[in-house]
Amino acid sequence: MYIVTFHTQSAAFMYKRLLEQNGIAVELMPTPRRISSSCGISARVFDEEALKFLIDDLDGIYSEELNLIIKNE
Repeated sequence: MYIVTFHTQSAAFMYKRLLEQNGIAVELMPTPRRISSSCGISARVFDEEALKFLIDDLDGIYSEELNLIIKNE
């Protein structure tokens, strides 16, 4: 499982729509408190394939243990 954070709520919804259009399951959820994010909505994905769909407003990608994998400055 991965948690994807975003800079804006609209980016979270755009990412969800993009994944669903490509047949990848995604679930929006509140951003865990341990993760610093400028947006309170994150996406939970279970398929590593989802990580291929990166968007400009992506803030970071975290592992199930909430370890940072990718940070988009």
